[in-house]
Amino acid sequence: MLAFAASVAFAAEALPGLPKQRDYGQFRVSLIKQGWQPTKLPGADECWEGDKRCTGRAEMFACAGTGAANCLFIWKKAGTLIEVATKGEEQAMVSGLRCREGCK
Repeated sequence: MLAFAASVAFAAEALPGLPKQRDYGQFRVSLIKQGWQPTKLPGADECWEGDKRCTGRAEMFACAGTGAANCLFIWKKAGTLIEVATKGEEQAMVSGLRCREGCK
């Protein structure tokens, strides 16, 4: 059992650093360069036509239609899934990052 736990821990990825006040488009490029892959999960919302926050971003899980224009994007690297939260309708800015599955 101990050998299994060690192999699972070895496969886990560390969370990328959370940028302060960074445009999601720029952060997205950074994640791709670090080997993270945009990931579409079952049950994800569909991007509304013309919504600049999620158009062309298959990793979009959900985007609010009102309020602070929050969105949630899913990324995968090895066995690790992370969520990147954004705020802003005209320019989506990274507002949070958390582990969804398999993080150190």
